[in-house]
Amino acid sequence: MAFQQGLSGLSIASKALDAISNNVSNSGTVGFKEASAQFADVFAASLSAGSATQVGIGASVNKVSQQFTQGNISTSSNTLDLAVNGAGFFRMSDAGTITYSRNGQFHVDKEGYVVNSSGLRLTGNTYDAKGLPSGVGGEIQLSFGDADPKATTDAGYTVNLDSRSGSPKSLTQALLKGTSTPVSSSAPLSFTAANNDLTITVDGETTATAKIAASTYTDTSSLVAAIQTAIDQTTLKGRVTASSDSSGIITLNSTHGGRLSSLDVSGNAAMQLKLAPTATAIMSVSGSNATYASLTGTVVPAYPLTIPASVMNIAVDGGSAVAVSVPAGTYATAAVLATALQAAVDATGAGSSGLRGKVVVGTNPSDAITFSSATAGGTSKIVVSDGSGTLAGTTLGIPTFAATANTGGFSITDPASYTSTTSQTVYDSLGNPHTQSLYFVKTAQANKWDVYTSLDGGFPPEIDPATGLHSPTTVSFDSNGGLLTPKTISTSYTVTTGATKALTVTVDLTNSTQFGNSFGVAKLSQNGYKPGSLSGLTVEADGTILGNFSNGQSRTMGQVLLTNFRNPNGLVSVGGNQWQWTPEAGAVDGAGAAPGTGTLGVLQSAAIEESNVDLTSELVNMITQQRAYQANAQSIKTQDQVLQTLVNLR
Repeated sequence: MAFQQGLSGLSIASKALDAISNNVSNSGTVGFKEASAQFADVFAASLSAGSATQVGIGASVNKVSQQFTQGNISTSSNTLDLAVNGAGFFRMSDAGTITYSRNGQFHVDKEGYVVNSSGLRLTGNTYDAKGLPSGVGGEIQLSFGDADPKATTDAGYTVNLDSRSGSPKSLTQALLKGTSTPVSSSAPLSFTAANNDLTITVDGETTATAKIAASTYTDTSSLVAAIQTAIDQTTLKGRVTASSDSSGIITLNSTHGGRLSSLDVSGNAAMQLKLAPTATAIMSVSGSNATYASLTGTVVPAYPLTIPASVMNIAVDGGSAVAVSVPAGTYATAAVLATALQAAVDATGAGSSGLRGKVVVGTNPSDAITFSSATAGGTSKIVVSDGSGTLAGTTLGIPTFAATANTGGFSITDPASYTSTTSQTVYDSLGNPHTQSLYFVKTAQANKWDVYTSLDGGFPPEIDPATGLHSPTTVSFDSNGGLLTPKTISTSYTVTTGATKALTVTVDLTNSTQFGNSFGVAKLSQNGYKPGSLSGLTVEADGTILGNFSNGQSRTMGQVLLTNFRNPNGLVSVGGNQWQWTPEAGAVDGAGAAPGTGTLGVLQSAAIEESNVDLTSELVNMITQQRAYQANAQSIKTQDQVLQTLVNLR
């Protein structure tokens, strides 16, 4: 019997050496799990022999069991190298045939599938080209298309507006300018060589003298034609045009254009046009599209001036007209008249129903009477009209006159028309970049600022119908420098890039302040972005595969799921670092679950799980099994010697 027992011992020692050798040979195989042979003794069945005298008949290999312990994790340079830190297996698909692996060395094939070195496809949650979920348990295929752009809908501006700032120079007052008519629009006007010189200066640089033909003009149209002829005979031909309206008011226009275009006109004392000694006109602004600098005369009474008791109606900033009682009297100079008019204005009182502190009466170098609104801002205006009829006719030169605030008006090309500005890039629906700018204008009212918004130098379509100017939003601060209202400004711009026509952006000023410190920008933000191309991949601990794009955005491209088993030793190794399920492994949890959930481990990107083979232990085991093999061989040899002794008995 010893032969059988020794042979079984040789057999199991050989099997154990096979397992050990396989472990040693796979000590460098990623994701390999070591195996060990497990033995059992063998007894012959006997109904009569007592157990006390029963001797076994050897040993057998009961099972070769794999040890699914955690292997060491080492880093790599490939983002798609994935190591499972904890329990779980990768689920692989070979044309629908499912296997499981701990080897996380993956790459992308030509079709975008995540595969291992054998071409098996990794499975998990799948996503479409927009980053939206499209399935569970499918083969993960990455989409490398460009990331979509996103139109800006919100733009944040956190700024400090300097409370020490004054109103911009070009926005400090609204000067009243009247219009000029000939002495009579119906009676003949005579021009001789002594009174026909008209001196015209355009934009402060080109001056010429137009000599109106000496003649008697019976109507305004013939006079306008003569003035135009005289102009065209000078270097100003094509730059200045003459015209008149139905009231016989004559206007000279500069065709040069531009917000600061100016026209200076003067004549000798005998000229009957009454344009004033020097009449300067700066173009009234209509949005940003005004093209003419219109000449308007100024109100220059002839002194000394006698005025009966009179009434003027004055309205400021669109408010109700307030009656101003002008006392009767004779005024020797323009300054004396201006003082009397100012006293009459102030006599109306202060507050909402009065004009004290709201209207300033003054004179200019030409002794013209000017009415100015003391309220600064892009929409400030003043309207002055004759309330009693006694200021009409020839006394002050015109029956009704009005002025729009801020002679030059706000303009993004004129830094003198705003206090501070800042800008940032925003995007339309096609991802085209645009520059959104904010212009802050300090008003004369305490703690109030006008805010203009602009896109690429243009404005939203909101225009004040009363002034023809772009309408600002007035924001208010409290006495501690905190923003009161409004905190947001809704803007809508027209774009011509082929994107959605209206680019609607909500400007958020919530955290802006007004302190006694220099203007500063603390933070700019906006939620739009341009298209982006794929620049790299990252894999999160929960298995989510993110595509990172050149526009700073990321998109979910897939999610790796892990599968675990109650009895991993029930899996069958099919080679290539793959196992296949058998009923002995226990129930399969479908397509798997996200790493880090339940008992599943987490994923580590750019890392691999090394073989869990301990070479030191295996070499010791090899020596042990070698000795066991030698001992079993020795038992066979001893039995042979015993038999030889028996054979040799005589």
